[in-house]
Amino acid sequence: MLNFNKQRYDKIAGDFELWWEHKLDRPLIQVTLTRAAAGDYGSSDYRREILNACYNLEMPVCEAMERIEEAYKNVEFFGDAFPVFYMRTTGVLGAFLGQDYKLSSEEGTVWFSNPEKELDEIAVMKLKRESPLYVRAMELTRQVQEHFQGRIAVGVPDFGGIYDVLSSIRDANELLIELCTDRESVMKAAWNIYDQFKEAYQEFFRVIDPAGNPGYTSWAAMLSQKPYYVLQNDFSAMIGPQMFDDYYKPILEKESRFIPRVFYHLDGPDAVKHLDSILTIDSIEGVQWVNGAGAPGLDQWPDIYKKITGAGKLCQVFINGAGELHYIDDIVEITGTERGLCFICSGAGKEKEQFEEYLKKYHVI
Repeated sequence: MLNFNKQRYDKIAGDFELWWEHKLDRPLIQVTLTRAAAGDYGSSDYRREILNACYNLEMPVCEAMERIEEAYKNVEFFGDAFPVFYMRTTGVLGAFLGQDYKLSSEEGTVWFSNPEKELDEIAVMKLKRESPLYVRAMELTRQVQEHFQGRIAVGVPDFGGIYDVLSSIRDANELLIELCTDRESVMKAAWNIYDQFKEAYQEFFRVIDPAGNPGYTSWAAMLSQKPYYVLQNDFSAMIGPQMFDDYYKPILEKESRFIPRVFYHLDGPDAVKHLDSILTIDSIEGVQWVNGAGAPGLDQWPDIYKKITGAGKLCQVFINGAGELHYIDDIVEITGTERGLCFICSGAGKEKEQFEEYLKKYHVI
């Protein structure tokens, strides 16, 4: 049985609140490791079990609770880390709007179809609350809270970014052309996706019980005593700054105003060109930077960290394996501070000692 008690959550929640307020004198370091026999974190059964529990609609919810409990036996949490549940995977809002999907248990992911809907069709799409997947997501969000009784922090689904969902339903290449040829139709479709996102976000947050939950969380695995969300637009890697400001920034500003706490997910070198614009939005409290596969290491982006912290924003990055732990030192040195930084670390159980060294070094334990 997953054993993560209230006392432990209270400590983590208190430290997170200090961090949100820029008052924590150390970085947050969250370490999630597979148990020794489970192998590497990325290849463990943890992700596959959670996805199967979410998307195997023939599995009764009571059995899904057992599968989720079993999945958490494969991982251990250290430092500021804690167990999280949310309806996966990225872009599930498209499925809530009627987009077909296919679960790939072997790959540990879900593939969404590309129906190539016309923009005028997308502009009138509505949430399909009666759809089996939407009903399933609601049931799981409720039942995980009931079953685990505060041992797991429950968040809203990983809806995906407005333009990411739009490009998935429309087709990215077609959408790129229409950005240049049919601005009005693109904007109508995008604003409708925003409206549906807002409705879904509010509906799922209403079923999260703040009295029984240790706090609010999301796929980014931060903890907050106020609702928060991580916004994103991976599609923006394919457009320039002017188009970003014209087509997406008004939506981003509105998204970040109705959600009490907001982070922005900046994904890969091709998205960096939008950082200056993102940092001008006061209601965005922080930026999650992902350098991307095949890109230079996390220590090779000093300007990004300096800009984020220089703008008074919080910063979150991912550390994959003990071999990347030195990036924590590098980023602390680049920014000149331990405040306002959050490192989400994953690895194998055999690396526990190396991770514990860093938890001690930065006074997490």
